[in-house]
Amino acid sequence: MSTRPQCLVSYFAAWNARDPASIRKHLADAFGKNTRYLDPHRMATGIEEFAACLDEFRSGAPEATISWASGVDSHHNLHRYAWTLQIGPKTVPGYDVVEVDAEQRMVAVLSFFGPLPDLSAQ
Repeated sequence: MSTRPQCLVSYFAAWNARDPASIRKHLADAFGKNTRYLDPHRMATGIEEFAACLDEFRSGAPEATISWASGVDSHHNLHRYAWTLQIGPKTVPGYDVVEVDAEQRMVAVLSFFGPLPDLSAQ
């Protein structure tokens, strides 16, 4: 049995889905009404805008997959976790901080790529 919130399981399924109908179904299970998504390359609000971001991403990396790289750390209405994106031979690590509402629907997804900067880089 998974201890991951269902909205996160559905969110990962959307990233790994290949057809638009499946992507939107998984996002409908994960997202609230106006979920905000931000990463270093894209921003979207709501299912349709985020699905368009996934479509654009998928067109440039059709075989890419995302997988869990950690457990989920949660408090209040926040979840954080690490993930790994595999694009051919390239592996991109990252992590997300996700805010959920009282119904455990995603309100905001803040996504970061790569490891945290070294302290010496400051």
